[in-house]
Order: sequence, then structure tokens, then C-alpha cells
Amino acid sequence: MRQKKSLRTRCNRVLAAAGLLAGLLAGLAALAAFAEPAAAADYPARPIRMIAPFAPGGGSDVVARLVAQKLTPLLGQSVVVENRPGASGIIGADHVAKAAPDGYTILMTNSALTSNPWLYKTLPYDTEKDFVPVIELASSPTLLAAYPKAPFNTVPELVAYARQHPRHVTVGTPGAGQMSHLAAEMLEQASDTELMMVHYKGTANSLADLISGNIMMSFGTVPGFVGQIKAGKLKPIAVASTKRVAALPDVPTVAETYPGFEMTVWFGVFVPTGTPDAVVTKLNAAMGEVLRDPVVRSRFADEGLDPVAGSPAQFDALFRKDLASWGKFIKERGIRIAE
Repeated sequence: MRQKKSLRTRCNRVLAAAGLLAGLLAGLAALAAFAEPAAAADYPARPIRMIAPFAPGGGSDVVARLVAQKLTPLLGQSVVVENRPGASGIIGADHVAKAAPDGYTILMTNSALTSNPWLYKTLPYDTEKDFVPVIELASSPTLLAAYPKAPFNTVPELVAYARQHPRHVTVGTPGAGQMSHLAAEMLEQASDTELMMVHYKGTANSLADLISGNIMMSFGTVPGFVGQIKAGKLKPIAVASTKRVAALPDVPTVAETYPGFEMTVWFGVFVPTGTPDAVVTKLNAAMGEVLRDPVVRSRFADEGLDPVAGSPAQFDALFRKDLASWGKFIKERGIRIAE
């Protein structure tokens, strides 16, 4: 009898302790639920670093600086663009992946984030698990531009010349594995030609050699090339979109020669996984307001950029769709970047 009573007492103590633990956990959960909106209400309380993982002068840098400038008065804190170029955006992305998930270090990158997992044997982060999509800011088709004295002016002329001179047509890229490289691979596949890829370290280096005629042509974003085209330093060959772009209305699409050819680059913001949902929502709302600004929309149009906006969920869907589609294309082409 005494043993049964002792056992019953111990059981009651265990149950009481379990109840106390459950109560504590519930209390902590409630505190966390209250803390997250409070954190968002106080956010941002100090300057925000926007990491642009590519060299100055490219499409990502243009978008980052336009958006950061308008975000600063909206958020009441400085939004400082910090370029951390290298390895097709991997260096900058890694910096953000390992940053504190508090919304004070954010990543402004492009579609290369979804192709890198398939191009490199290993990455210092998990692309699918270490980032939370915040908003797609803009999209822009890639543009094929050439040195003014290159022996072709259209895609059909380029293809004819490339077939007569295999591996003679030099195509510059800001780096192996970047979107411009993949666009050139897509053109090789569509036209059944052999091009000579020349990989540089950054947009500035490839652009300088393109303007000087050391390479014949290059794919890039419209904002990266439009100024040089208007200055007569480059000639546009074609845009890789489904329709012509307003910034260059007389430039044909690659699809006019190869139906279905499209290579559009998106530009968007990510934060490290673990960032409070309320902070993500606040950033999304502020950036959405920036994209409604008539001055920003006008600047985007001049640069050949289409403002997008939308919810984090919509950007997440695009992000995962591109991860899958780039995986398929890169495996088919057998592209791999040496490490």
C-alpha cells in the first residue's frame, strides 16, 4: 500500500513538473509572439547594409543603388550598398547567409543565386535553406551587344559567321557561371554553333575589352549596356525577351530568329533564414512603396528594367521554379565551373 502511494506521489510530481514545463514553454512562445511585432515596430533602429554581390556598374548594382536611395527616407535609417563581388555572387551571398538574422544585413542579388548550386560542386551555404525571399524588385532581359566593327549586325548574320568560323566569335562574360555566360550557352544550343567564351573578373573588365574590340560581343543586362549603346560605343544585336524593350525599341529579339528563346534576369532581395516574419513583411512593404515611386519607375524604364514588386510568397515561387529549371539546363549542357 505504502509503495502504491509512493508511486502515485512520484507520478503526480512528474505530471506537475510536466505541466509546469508546458506552461513555461507556452509562456515563452507567447513572449516570442509579442517580441516579433515589437521588433518589427522598432525596426530599423540602425543603418542597414544591402550587400550587392557583383562589381559596380552591372545591373544588380544599378538596382541596389536606386532602391537603397529611396529606402533611406522611408525607413528612417541609412541603407548602405556594399559591393562584395566574386565567384558569380557567391562571396556576397555567403556573407549574408552567415549574418545575424535581424534584417540589418540583406542581399540584393540576381538570378545567378539559382544557377550557382548546379554550376559549383560545393557552396559555403545551402541555397534553398539559408535564404528567405523578400521581394522581386525588377526584371530585365539579357541583351546581346557587339563591338561596332564586329562582322555581323543581326542574329542570322552572327550565326552564319560563327558557322563559317567555329570558335572564332569571342563572347566576353563578367565571370564563368554568370547569367551572361549561361545566355551564351543558350545561344550556342539554339543556333548549333561553337563560340569562344572569354571569362573576366567583373563587368568593368569585360565591358572595357568589348568597347576596345578585344572581344567581339557579350551578353549583359539592358542597364549594363544601354548607356554605351546610346553613346555609340557598342552596337546592339538582339534582346533575349519575348518582346522588344521600350529602352531600345528598334532592337529585335533573339526569339524573332529562334522562337521561344528567352533569358530574363530578375533582381531581388533576400534575408538570412531566421529573420522575423514581421521584419520581412516590413521590408517588403517599404520596397513595394519604392517601386511605386514615379521617379524610380522612370529611372527603371531608362535603364531597361521592369519593376515587379509582389509578395514574399510570389518571389519564393519564382526562386524555386528557377532553381529547378537551371538545374535541368546546366545538367543537359554539362556545364561545371572549376573550383
